[in-house]
Amino acid sequence: MLIKNAKIYGQEQADVRIEGETIAQIAPNLSPKNDEEVLYANDLSLLPSFIDLDVNLKNDTFSLENLELLQNECLKSGISSIMLRDKMNFDTQSFALFLQALKHNLIEIFPSINVLDDEKKIKNLATLINKGAKALELQSSLDANSLRMSMQYALMKKIPIFSFCFEAHFDDNGVMNDSPTSFELGLVGISEVGELSEVAKMKQIAEFYGVELVYDKLSLASSLRLLDAKDKTQVSIHHLLKSDEACKGFNSFAKLMPPLRSKENACALKQALKAGKISFLSADHSPKSITFKDLAFNEADFGIHSICEYISLCYTFLVKEGFMSWEELCDYTSFNQAQFLGLNSGKIAVGKLANLVLFDEKTSFYPVKTSLYANDKLFGELKAHIIKGKVLFKADN
Repeated sequence: MLIKNAKIYGQEQADVRIEGETIAQIAPNLSPKNDEEVLYANDLSLLPSFIDLDVNLKNDTFSLENLELLQNECLKSGISSIMLRDKMNFDTQSFALFLQALKHNLIEIFPSINVLDDEKKIKNLATLINKGAKALELQSSLDANSLRMSMQYALMKKIPIFSFCFEAHFDDNGVMNDSPTSFELGLVGISEVGELSEVAKMKQIAEFYGVELVYDKLSLASSLRLLDAKDKTQVSIHHLLKSDEACKGFNSFAKLMPPLRSKENACALKQALKAGKISFLSADHSPKSITFKDLAFNEADFGIHSICEYISLCYTFLVKEGFMSWEELCDYTSFNQAQFLGLNSGKIAVGKLANLVLFDEKTSFYPVKTSLYANDKLFGELKAHIIKGKVLFKADN
């Protein structure tokens, strides 16, 4: 396949030749070979497919329908590989059936496993890892024995741990950031100390055991200041772009966990991304049915349907505004994740897997009214998605 007249990372125009599953040549004015498929980009931006390490199924429920829905959304949204999070309490038998279902997907899905079952007991982690779990995940507020055993399994099996650093007992069932906005709305707040104290704790534990730990779902710039350059951190794009003021009017579509914080914090997180202090950016895709979101704020579920807007959010608020270039940003949406997962992708370079998207920067739209960004004009639209050298999605127009 030959991609003609593409703007590589939205910059200089060039052609890209794909042979088999990999990029074979990048140069201007390449001539098509005999019988070579040609895809005319017509000055669309060519980017590496995104990779997201924090993706959940709809309503945290496994079904073939939900799995197919997620795959189709990823294909249309420029995401070729995901870490699918465990909210489903698999035992060893059901996990084997789940892995069998994953084999038929067009995107790469790497499953993680929560260390505890619904009864707060340690799962059969060795067997689950042997069957195919790619990471463990836990909440930092687990009891000391569960944390110790999790660290030991991670070391024994050479597998990373995603740790959500949060201690709920600092608050009385808080539902949003503890701030003037929560006071104004009469809602119980979630204090910063619930995250900060757990980040400090988990750093000491991770260093003691020598495990590969990802500080997951961080929401505070001050949390990053507790960590070193070698520490792996993941932050959702929403915590860079929105503040807790989005909750005004009891907007339950702004109810996230961890909560949206202050405007000053969002600005500081953006600067931390540019400075390379965040390892992985994520869409934090945790979709809930409207019946679980269109409720009184206290009753609504935490979560956001965001994967379909992710690439446009990146372009609108980070690239179009001149804050970062596409090439800089794609390190945090693609390349760092590829390195973490051991994938030969995440960059546009000869020898890399041809996991690529063609993106039209000239279009614009307003998201649906149930979106966190319903009042924001977003720019850019995915026109084609190529995975391992094959066009698996192409927009109608």
